[in-house]
Amino acid sequence: MRQPCCPTHGGVNDSTTCGPAAPIEIIRRRVRLHYDAMKSRRWARIPREAEDALNAISFVFPVGEAFFARSVARYRHRITDPLLQDQAERFIYQEVWHSKEHDRANAALRESNALGTELEAASRILAGAGRYLTPPSTQLALTCAMEHFTAMLGERLLACRWLDRDGTDPEFRALWMWHAAEEIEHKAVCFDVYQHVFGRGFFAWLHLCFAMLLLTVTYGIGITIAFTMVRLRAWLRRLRRKAGATAPEGKAGPSLRVLFTGVAASRYFDYFRRSFHPWDHDDRALLEAWKRENPGFGMAAPAPASVSAAA
Repeated sequence: MRQPCCPTHGGVNDSTTCGPAAPIEIIRRRVRLHYDAMKSRRWARIPREAEDALNAISFVFPVGEAFFARSVARYRHRITDPLLQDQAERFIYQEVWHSKEHDRANAALRESNALGTELEAASRILAGAGRYLTPPSTQLALTCAMEHFTAMLGERLLACRWLDRDGTDPEFRALWMWHAAEEIEHKAVCFDVYQHVFGRGFFAWLHLCFAMLLLTVTYGIGITIAFTMVRLRAWLRRLRRKAGATAPEGKAGPSLRVLFTGVAASRYFDYFRRSFHPWDHDDRALLEAWKRENPGFGMAAPAPASVSAAA
């Protein structure tokens, strides 16, 4: 189980040659924020396409995070390393809590008639297909691939500081920054579980590559169709506006391109290297910065979320 390398200037390190570091602590945070449907109508002061994309992704998370938690939980009994076993339990805990909290945020978004609700049905179809049409080993490999994407998104949100702009709703900002931080915090756990159970041989690596390609194609097609439906809905909504109504800021409809602008394509292709490990790209400085800015966040809150759904 590889640990993150020592941080370099700028807080991100792409080298795998530096010495070992202490394991990243995966914290069991208990988060319960308060979302206002009225404020969620335009909760961020970022490009409209980016806000619509975050809303659309939020509708994917309740189903997607539950899928991730189940994929890892299915292999808990095969983990013999006590540290990795503890990290897997904490990964499951965090993913279940993400699912619950985004579900609560989505209720406010739904009430405010936010764009992106179509992604909820699409995610159920894709997750259901993955669950019933692929073996558990492939579900774990698919989760490894998806964690690669969520880690890139988490790094992007923490690095670009879009959500720090004045006028951003503090509850939605807290939701996304907390989620982004934890995606970095646990980004290697699923990958480590996979390698612990299936090894690092050629066929295990080939299986990871196959799962990434499968995810890229199926989710790429599914999200493209869903985003097209959302943009069509946005276009019809604009047509229904009265001539004197105020038009929304920027283009309406989600765009992943806006969210991932600045993320090098090589970050995606790195995944296909035989020697790849999620901590090859060491962005823990962003995580530590968030923890310093939010001391004790989620450490004193309601009763812990149940992980029974992940069993």
